[in-house]
Amino acid sequence: MDYLNPVYSEETECQDCYKCIRECPVKAIRVTNNRASIIPELCMACGHCVNICPSGAKKVRDDLKRVKHLLERTEKVIVSLAPSFRSEFNGLAPEKLIHAIKRLGFYGVSETALGAQQISAQLAADIETPAHQTGIMISSACPVAVEFISRYYPEHAGKITNLLSPLLAHCRFLKSTYGEGVGIVFVGPCIAKKLEERAHPELLDVSITFEDLRRWFEKAQIVPNSQNPTPDDFFIPEAAQEGALYPVEGGMIEATKLNCKNNDVRFMGLSGIKNIEEALQNLDEGSLHENILLELLACEGGCVNGPKSSRRSVIQSRLDVMEHADVTGQNCPRNPSVDVRDDIRIEPVTSYGCTEEEITDTLQKIGKQVSADELNCSGCGYHSCRELAVAIIAGKAETSMCVSYMRQQAQKKANALLRTLPYAVVIADKDLKIIECNGEFVRMGGEDVALISEVVPGLEGADLSSIFPFCDLFRMVLETGEDIVRRYIRFNDTVLSATIFTIDLHQIVGATLVDVTHTELHREQIVEKAQQVIQNTLTSVQDIAFRLGKSAAESELILNSIIEGFSVTRYPDDRKE
Repeated sequence: MDYLNPVYSEETECQDCYKCIRECPVKAIRVTNNRASIIPELCMACGHCVNICPSGAKKVRDDLKRVKHLLERTEKVIVSLAPSFRSEFNGLAPEKLIHAIKRLGFYGVSETALGAQQISAQLAADIETPAHQTGIMISSACPVAVEFISRYYPEHAGKITNLLSPLLAHCRFLKSTYGEGVGIVFVGPCIAKKLEERAHPELLDVSITFEDLRRWFEKAQIVPNSQNPTPDDFFIPEAAQEGALYPVEGGMIEATKLNCKNNDVRFMGLSGIKNIEEALQNLDEGSLHENILLELLACEGGCVNGPKSSRRSVIQSRLDVMEHADVTGQNCPRNPSVDVRDDIRIEPVTSYGCTEEEITDTLQKIGKQVSADELNCSGCGYHSCRELAVAIIAGKAETSMCVSYMRQQAQKKANALLRTLPYAVVIADKDLKIIECNGEFVRMGGEDVALISEVVPGLEGADLSSIFPFCDLFRMVLETGEDIVRRYIRFNDTVLSATIFTIDLHQIVGATLVDVTHTELHREQIVEKAQQVIQNTLTSVQDIAFRLGKSAAESELILNSIIEGFSVTRYPDDRKE
């Protein structure tokens, strides 16, 4: 993982679902050992992968410690609060939010929208200048849109207005007002502001999200709604007006129009990277005969739908912002009070060069022998098989990412195993429809079953109960989930040893059937012979016992008579004595 990048991947939490690749508009993801990681040099920090990752493996760099360190070493630190706070903290009075933020140690809170007003004023002035840029102009307000165009559509990068973003313009405005030594921390829904922090450390110190601010409040046991604001709790140096419209789609256009009286320019707004990409891909500048200013926002619906916003209804969020924005234009047209010029850095991404031979060879490695094999199913996350092949060559992907290829490999292995097993195997679903079986099972079923298998390979979809009469055993395993091991069954003049087991609980069962007819006959013969031996042995024992008993009786009579004889006979002399 790369903690220096605004977005990183906790690889141990990755479940290799490829959803991040599928959703990333620029495929800034590398898969190694079935784990996805961010490629910093390709990432635009749009944050989309953070929101869609089902396992939460994609994370945003936590900069709260840096903010706290800044507060410790800097006398005055001001929060530049994104204008979408109206939607994020809906129903919360601004003075309560300001008081809560100041309790964290900040000198004051200012609206980023003040910087937006500087941009609108300068943009309007440029448009009204006779020598202004003609053709297409692209707003520099959204850092993700600027990154996207300068990296992936550099041919259009020259159309981006050479102005700072509203945040950076606000930073310059605050430093001109409160001194160069003031610290500035942005708080909003945008992750890409961390890229602006890296590009302009002289203007912006740290960028955190609304989510970070809420977490900080909770840890500090500060409840914004419960605050008792004072008369000093107001936006410094003043509240914003038309600049507060910037976080909604078309907001920049409306703010610029309030400052511009030139009707020679068409204003158009697009939101969402996919919509921006489609517009740029199909753009035919030769057919355009008007000057156009494009407001391009990476997040669909605008900043109110940013990656670290509360993700409420876009309609409701827009209403929250527009309801509180001062669009009377009473101070318009205004003049910019600070220099907001900037040079847009064009750093196009270098595409990985590979030959057609390399692509063909890689496609064959994932089972795409001919063009018909290229399913372009996007299961790997890439739009096409060829795109996956290029990613594999570039070291961004692995062959195991091709779902159809891995399924084919698994199927081939399973089929080979089933074919070589010396006993019958059958797999059925909960309705006892055959999913798969091998040749031994077909042979065991007889000629009729063999004929069916010629038409339907593997008997797929056939009713198991019509072939195998002991389906109650299968139903029992499906219902209880308890396997049946070595149950002897008589079937078609044979004796089968059946083992029925669960594959997917209550859904799929499998069975192995072994013909043990000869083994059983042999066993019965052994049992019969053993019984004969036992019977003969018992007879012999009984005969021996009888003979021993008769002999013992006769011996007893003889011994008793001898004892008796010795007991009665006496000599005369003995009697006298």
